[in-house]
Amino acid sequence: MANFTIWLEGSALAVWTRESPSIWAYPTVLTLHTVGLGVLVGANAVIDFRLLGFAPRLPIPSLAPLYRFMWAGFGINAVTGVLLFAINATTKARQPVFYIKLLLIALALLVTAAIRRTAERGSAFDDAAPAAPRARRLAALSLLLWAGVVTAGRLMAYL
Repeated sequence: MANFTIWLEGSALAVWTRESPSIWAYPTVLTLHTVGLGVLVGANAVIDFRLLGFAPRLPIPSLAPLYRFMWAGFGINAVTGVLLFAINATTKARQPVFYIKLLLIALALLVTAAIRRTAERGSAFDDAAPAAPRARRLAALSLLLWAGVVTAGRLMAYL
């Protein structure tokens, strides 16, 4: 792994992103990462809070288009996250919080997929009734996991 991280950190793209005085390098990558996370977690939170009983007059099926925004935000974050990792790969690869963040992302994505499958089955969602207990538990877990992802990401800058 050490050879790979050294190679990655020395790659032309990583060096340019890290050392370029251009606003199109590190500042843009970091901004896009933040925007992507906001879109991903924000759209996810709308669905989660609705499942938890907020905005009960808002039909749950009407929130389905938000999944496209979530995946777009995730795509932006995947690309920019690789770039952010590459610029300091040897240090980040040694941080336990980095692996915790990746684990939390994987778990949050699994929970998001489970919520969507539940919504597509439709049985758990009746617009006239509160969401099923399983859906509420998944929504609460989703919010907790995404909060953990954000926290772990911020901690990476300080640990």
